Amino acid sequence: MKTKNGKTHSWPKEMIAEVILWGGNILTMDSRKPQAQAVAIKGGWFLKVGRDVEIKALAGGKTKTIALKGRTVTPGFIDAHQHLSQVGTNLLQIDCNPKLCKSITHIQRVVQKEAERKPPGEWIRGVGYDDTKTNDQRILNRWDLDEVSPDHPVFIQHVSGHWGVTNSKGLQAGGVDEDSPDPKGGAYGRDPQTEKLNGILYEQAEFAYIFEGMTGHPPIIPPFSLQDRIKGLRIACDQYLAAGITSVNDALVSAMTLDTYQEVWKNRELRLRVYMLITYEYLPHLQALRLKTGFGDEWLKIGGIKIIADGAIAGRTAFLSAPYVGTQKKGILVAESAEALHASILRGHQAGFQVCVHANGDRAIEMTLDGFEKALSQYPRKDHRHRLEHCTVVNREILKRMKKLKLLAVPFGSYIHHHGEKMIPHYGRERVEMMFAHRSFLDYGIPVSGSSDNPCGPYEPLLGIQSCVTRKSATGEVLGAKQRTSVDEAIYLYTMASAYASFEEHLKGSITPGKVADLVVLGEDPRRVNPDEIKDIPVEMTMVGGRIEYRKA
Repeated sequence: MKTKNGKTHSWPKEMIAEVILWGGNILTMDSRKPQAQAVAIKGGWFLKVGRDVEIKALAGGKTKTIALKGRTVTPGFIDAHQHLSQVGTNLLQIDCNPKLCKSITHIQRVVQKEAERKPPGEWIRGVGYDDTKTNDQRILNRWDLDEVSPDHPVFIQHVSGHWGVTNSKGLQAGGVDEDSPDPKGGAYGRDPQTEKLNGILYEQAEFAYIFEGMTGHPPIIPPFSLQDRIKGLRIACDQYLAAGITSVNDALVSAMTLDTYQEVWKNRELRLRVYMLITYEYLPHLQALRLKTGFGDEWLKIGGIKIIADGAIAGRTAFLSAPYVGTQKKGILVAESAEALHASILRGHQAGFQVCVHANGDRAIEMTLDGFEKALSQYPRKDHRHRLEHCTVVNREILKRMKKLKLLAVPFGSYIHHHGEKMIPHYGRERVEMMFAHRSFLDYGIPVSGSSDNPCGPYEPLLGIQSCVTRKSATGEVLGAKQRTSVDEAIYLYTMASAYASFEEHLKGSITPGKVADLVVLGEDPRRVNPDEIKDIPVEMTMVGGRIEYRKA
C-alpha cells in the first residue's frame, strides 16, 4: 500500500490473507524475486510472494484459495497509450473494420441500412475504416456516401484516427465549401483531377468534426450523451479485462471524457485503473485550479498534458524529413508551427505537468526535441518524465538527444503485426528498420513502455508482445528484424515500464508485496511457446485490486 511518503506499506506478519493463488509459475517482474509459486492478497494489495508452503501459512478460515495448477501469472498488463474513452463511443457506431466491411460497397450497404432507420438530418457515424485492408484500389469519398445517404450527414473515421470521410451533407453541416481554405494543421481532401472536395478531412479538419478540446470550438457532430458514454465505457472495460489489461493511460481526455470517468469512479464502477492525458486546450483551466500531474488515487489520476505535433503512421500523415515512397508529400505538421509547439511544451513544463507530445515522423520528433531542450534549459526539473508519444521514425541522433534529455518513448507495440502492409509501400524498407524502435530505445537506455494506441491498433497486449518479439506482419513478413526484443523484455514493457511512464512504479507493474493486487493468469508461458503463437495464449483470469474482474468461461 502506498503511504504518505510514497513508499510501499509493510504488512504485519500476523495478517491473514484474503486470497491466495498457489501452485503457479509466477513471473513477478520484480528483479529481487523474479519467480514464485504463490502470492497472498489482503485488502486489494499484494501481501506476500514466495513458495507455496510459506504463502499457504497465511491462510485463515475465510481465505479464498485458487489453485493455479502450473499456469503462468504475470502482473496486470498496463497500456501506456490508448484511448479507452474513444473505444467506448466507437462501440456505439457502425463498425467499418475490414473484417466486416471488405470493400467500399460493403460500407455503402451498412450506411444505407443505418439511413433507413434514422430520420433525415441525423448523423450517421462509422469507425474502423482501413483503406489498405479493403479490396478497392482507392479511398472512400463523399460521392460514395452521397449515393446511399443523400439526406443524412455521414462521417466515417479512418482507423488511424487522424482522418475521416464525410459526404456532401456533412461538408455542409461543417460550413465547408469549395472556397474554404485548409485549416491550420489540417487539410480538406480534393479530387486530383477536378480539384473538387472529395470529403476527406485530414487532421485538424477532422478534429473539428469529432473531438472536443482540440480546436477551441465544440465538435461539429453532436457528442454522445453521458449515459451512452458510460454504456460504451463499460463494454470497452469488459473487452480490456478479458485481454488481461488492468491499467491504461487514456491519451486524449477532454472535459466530457473526464466527466464520464468521474461519474463511473464516483459510483465505484471503474473496473480498471486510468491515468489521464488531458488535451492541451485545458491547461489554463488546470493551472487556474493549481492542479498538476499525479492528482487522484490509484484508480483515476490526472496525468500529463497531451500535445499533438503531427499526423499518423497508419494514416500516412506523420511529418517526415523525406517524402513518402513514390510521392512528394512529407505529411502534416498539426501544430501551427515549430514555435507554437515549443511554446506549448514550455507552458506545460512550467506548469509542473508531465508533457506528452504525439510525434510520429522524424521531422516532428526533431521539432519536439528542440522544444524540450529549450524548456529544460530554461527551467531544469529532475524526474520530469516528459514523453514522446509514438516516437515512431527515429535515427541515432534522435536517440542520443532523447537519452540526454531523459525523455520517455511510448511506441506502438502491435503496429508491425497489424499495419505491416502499410510499412514498405509507404515508408520504405530502410526507414522501417528504425520505426517502432523498441530494441534501440532499450539499448540506448531510454525508458520505453508498451502501448497499443487502440482503437488505432489492436488492444491485446499479448499481440503487442508477439509483435515486439517477432517483428512479423500478419502475413509473416519480417519488418525491421534488428528491433526485436526478448519475450521477457516485451512483458516488462507492458508491466513495469508502463508503470514507470505514469510515475506509478511504486504502486503497480510487478507482483511485489505492498503493490496493488493486479494480475493476469495465462494458459501458457509466453517464454515457452512458439513466438508466433504468443497472441493465441488464452487469458484465463484477470484480477484488479484482488478482485476477479474476468474469468474465462
